[in-house]
Amino acid sequence: MKAWQIFVHSIRQVFGNLPEALQISGLIYLAQMAASIAMGAAPNLMGTPEADPTPGAALAIFVSALIFLLSTLWIAVAWHRFVLTGERPAGYVPALQGGRVMRYAGRSILIALVVIAMAGVLAIAFGGLYYALVASPEVASLLTVLSVMVPILTVLYRLSAVLPGVALDRAVGFADGWVATTGESGTILTLAFLSGVASIVMGIPLSLLAPGSLAALLWEVVAGWIQVMVSASILTTLYGHYIEKRPLV
Repeated sequence: MKAWQIFVHSIRQVFGNLPEALQISGLIYLAQMAASIAMGAAPNLMGTPEADPTPGAALAIFVSALIFLLSTLWIAVAWHRFVLTGERPAGYVPALQGGRVMRYAGRSILIALVVIAMAGVLAIAFGGLYYALVASPEVASLLTVLSVMVPILTVLYRLSAVLPGVALDRAVGFADGWVATTGESGTILTLAFLSGVASIVMGIPLSLLAPGSLAALLWEVVAGWIQVMVSASILTTLYGHYIEKRPLV
């Protein structure tokens, strides 16, 4: 099954190059988490968030989200370039390639707008259906999450398959990833399902741990890093396989 091959290949891409993965992302990711904790913008780590945050708290959340976005894109660009071209950082932190990161961010925002609009429609449709038909709110919520996440990730993956090309300075159009994955909807859908299930499974331990505890902090740091790196690797694999026609080995 190709979807499973892509998923496993992406995981192996991270853990088979663990020293390089840590060199490229480790310090940036830790700084990202430290900034979130310092600003009180990481609710799972800081305890229950305020129901009605103050303007200062709202600003801290916004700044933290901005830091998260930029640092994640910094990692993604450097990781794509390492996997696809062998480019290694000279030091403990990869150079911030501002132009590439900004172009990557611009394309990501366009894709996000499409996905967010689609997510809103699906959440309303499936949420209303499941809460009307299923007696358990928890089961209805889980079914809604899966029913929204899978098609959203399918569209996201197909459109985002070109993002590594942006990191490589290739001339790629907005729909090139969609075109390159034509006829592979079943594979991408299954890949999205695997990713969605993995994300839910990785979130289960955190829901069982006390908010603000050391165990919760450690799990969120480790699980968050794995999700960031595997997500970047999935896009790298999609670009390499469907656009550069590399084999899945």
